[in-house]
Amino acid sequence: MTSISSSSFIFEGNSNAPVVVLASSLGASLEMWDSQAKMLSPHFRVLRYSYQGHGGTPEVGSEANIENLRQDLLALLSRLNVQNFSFLGLSLGAMLGVYVAAKNPERVQALVAANFRPFQIDSTKEQWNQRIEAVRSKGIDAIVDGTADRWLSESFRASYPELDQGVRKMIRGTTDAGFMACAKAVRDYDARPFLKDVLCPVLLIAGSEDVAAPVSEYPLMQASIPNNQYLLLNAAHISSIECEAEFNEQVFRFFQLDNGQKL
Repeated sequence: MTSISSSSFIFEGNSNAPVVVLASSLGASLEMWDSQAKMLSPHFRVLRYSYQGHGGTPEVGSEANIENLRQDLLALLSRLNVQNFSFLGLSLGAMLGVYVAAKNPERVQALVAANFRPFQIDSTKEQWNQRIEAVRSKGIDAIVDGTADRWLSESFRASYPELDQGVRKMIRGTTDAGFMACAKAVRDYDARPFLKDVLCPVLLIAGSEDVAAPVSEYPLMQASIPNNQYLLLNAAHISSIECEAEFNEQVFRFFQLDNGQKL
């Protein structure tokens, strides 16, 4: 059983504008979106939050699936009286965004889904099992360096060591149970049955150096989601950090157009 009654969140920006929800990667907190929130807030009402056991959100055990995470988000949206919204998600956040858009099509107006796999194969499921077991037996520190090394390319980490260290600190701030619960949601996720049900406009973003969600995963989604665009960035897994300027520009343009605003 893994649902929560309250999530750590920041709800900011233009109170008269459409709402955009920002959903993070596994192991990240809402601070992951500092740049994007600053960019979007003058034009949108921006909601960013942390999953169970992430940031300041309480953990609720070490078991979760994507439906649990949808219910957590819907509960938060209900508290804030938010009905319709656009959605920006990366990695686990993108998985959740696709799922919510498919299950609540009347509520999601537009979706940016970045750096994610639509499903896991046997070898990647085993990798997740190994990470879950490492955290269970040794704690979150056991997976911090391996995770951070996948998140940002080696050249970027060398050029921006302060960002690299900030990412590691953010991962280390995730509770053991929170990581394991959300890792199981990632491991067991399979969007193939419902990709066709995502009816809103979708911007799919991939990273050319992303080993966690390689570009080879995207043709299936492009062929299955009725209304989608595709953007390839020269980045590893967290393209919102590594290609911040281009990521922000393309996301802003996409949300403006799909919310009927003039550029």
